[in-house]
Amino acid sequence: MRDKNLLGFYSFAFVFLLATFSIGTWIERDQSSALLLAFSVFSVSYLFLLQQKDATSVLLAIGILARLLLFISLPSLSDDIYRFIWDGTLLKNGIHPFAQLPDYYVDKDVAGLERPLFEQLNSPSYFTIYPPINQAIFWLSVTIGGSWLASANVIRVILLAADIGSLFLLQRILDHLRKDKQLAFWYFLNPLVILELTGNLHFEGLVIFFLLLGIYCLSIKSYWLSAAGFGLAIGTKLLPLIYLPFLFFQGLREKRWWMPIAAGVIAVLTLLPLFDETFINGMASSLDLYFRKFEFNASIYFIAREIGFWIYGYNNIAKIGPLLSVFSLISILGISIVGWLKKWSPQKAFLFVLTSYLLFATIVHPWYVVPLIVFGILAGYRFPVLWSFMIFLTYLGYTKTGFELPLWIVTLEYFSIAIFAIFEFSKPRHK
Repeated sequence: MRDKNLLGFYSFAFVFLLATFSIGTWIERDQSSALLLAFSVFSVSYLFLLQQKDATSVLLAIGILARLLLFISLPSLSDDIYRFIWDGTLLKNGIHPFAQLPDYYVDKDVAGLERPLFEQLNSPSYFTIYPPINQAIFWLSVTIGGSWLASANVIRVILLAADIGSLFLLQRILDHLRKDKQLAFWYFLNPLVILELTGNLHFEGLVIFFLLLGIYCLSIKSYWLSAAGFGLAIGTKLLPLIYLPFLFFQGLREKRWWMPIAAGVIAVLTLLPLFDETFINGMASSLDLYFRKFEFNASIYFIAREIGFWIYGYNNIAKIGPLLSVFSLISILGISIVGWLKKWSPQKAFLFVLTSYLLFATIVHPWYVVPLIVFGILAGYRFPVLWSFMIFLTYLGYTKTGFELPLWIVTLEYFSIAIFAIFEFSKPRHK
């Protein structure tokens, strides 16, 4: 790096870290103006830092330091941590986390489940939806940590390690593809990645690590390790099941169709520690509510909902949600078959499969798009980076009294992404 660029580079690095600290520690999510200003500055400094060549070590240090700054505070944009602590406390007391709804324990004498924690829960009337791998981490965080912040930081250590591991795997895969390894910092320094994973403690970070492990091992023909990576990704969050059809079809050509089946078996094995009738009933109840009741920042669903209002006179999500899930499954299978016939790489197929899933989903939280950034880097697409900027606007819907997302924000988000994606799709790309 030339001396004349040093001042500007380190100035933007300071602004980058200051924005991380501000959003992650003291700006409340209902302070829309301050939040938007800080994230805008965060994003501009991110784009500037990525223009610097031969700065790998410095960019790595900045990315790690930004994440470490978040360790001094509980998540500022999400309250999921309290459910993590709740579930971990149940396990610490020898109680199955799917056994009862949280309000069942309010007046029970269970160590650690005091009312202040219960009052922080965002879904006390619903069963947990986190599988055993997550639950084991929750238990560890409560067992080691002596406070809410300490428990949060135990999880942060794990997610930070996963992010560093993902950076390493990204660089190895990029090297295998004969691409610039510094492209990996489009993920590692991305503001949404830092805030949603290390900051808000969403487990997409662990899922991404396992998926990249699966992709890397697949590229070096280590198929059993690849199956293990994909299986553990599914075990961490069930959503990666959507990638198995492509892996199966791809495997037919190379006589390794067994690999996605092995991944599925490994995923099932991760469920065994909590797998019983209680787990099945609780998870089924949560998934049913997910598809039939909850809605957030959707695209196709919001259009279908408006049509439903016109036809039925009310929000018919109970029918529209499951119907869209059927269309989503059909699109996933269709994309998987097309990807197989056109010999797409896993990362390209995964990019389109996940994009299709999100377009049909009734819920699209900001952290849902984080895996797209990784797939986009490897497949040569940048629309996920734009999406990571635009989807942050959904935080502007929070107020001191609740949440109401203005429709113009959703329209702006999806319209801008659609325009940019169409532009990218019109250009020739690597498989």
